[in-house]
Amino acid sequence: MFAALAACGGGGSDDPMADWVANTGPPAHVVGHAFVFGPNSNNLSVAGATIGVAEDATVATTVGADGTFAFDVPSGGPSSFTLTQPGFHANQSATLEVGADGIAMLGFQAPTDDTFDLLANLVRVTPDPAKCQLSTTVSRLGTAPYGGDGLGVEGATAALDPVPEGALGPIYFAYNSTVPYPDKTLTATSLDGGVVWANVPVGEYTLTATKAGVTFSTVTIRCRAGILINAAPPNGIQQL
Repeated sequence: MFAALAACGGGGSDDPMADWVANTGPPAHVVGHAFVFGPNSNNLSVAGATIGVAEDATVATTVGADGTFAFDVPSGGPSSFTLTQPGFHANQSATLEVGADGIAMLGFQAPTDDTFDLLANLVRVTPDPAKCQLSTTVSRLGTAPYGGDGLGVEGATAALDPVPEGALGPIYFAYNSTVPYPDKTLTATSLDGGVVWANVPVGEYTLTATKAGVTFSTVTIRCRAGILINAAPPNGIQQL
């Protein structure tokens, strides 16, 4: 979970972001909840944070005192949602299809700058501002709408397609009911379900998970330079 949100735009034919354009369809309603991730999360708030659309800088709303938000966004294709707030590392959601019915539950897990630095130190990585940092949760069937403690699928392996050249990961989070933490010795998910990749090259990827006898949803992410993408519940990898 790393790095600050950077300005970015389209480019030439070699630019992987060239086709990431704003939707132009009728307005669709998006509702969500933003949470603080990490130590002292119960004592912190993201109230007042800005929720936006990465592909359309003209669309934004503000997180309320209770952590909830709602706004109308253009429909008709995929959108990546962002959260920015002083003192917190900017988040981008998974890239989600916005249909006429909108999105009923858009979740954000926002780490503070201090938490970001702590996690980077734990995995011994220096975030590359030309790449993105990525996290997701592999969640059990029937979990709470926005996830929760110990609600991951244990023993699943996660992957990115295409395989990101030069990236570090997957690194799985150890289960700890107080503060989960990335553990480079783990080879599969714990009950926490968390997994991260560091320094992923710019581009579009599909997140998947594998475990014998279990099927999972797939998740699309658009990796932009200098951002943290957190495909958080309920828009991360879900057991089906």
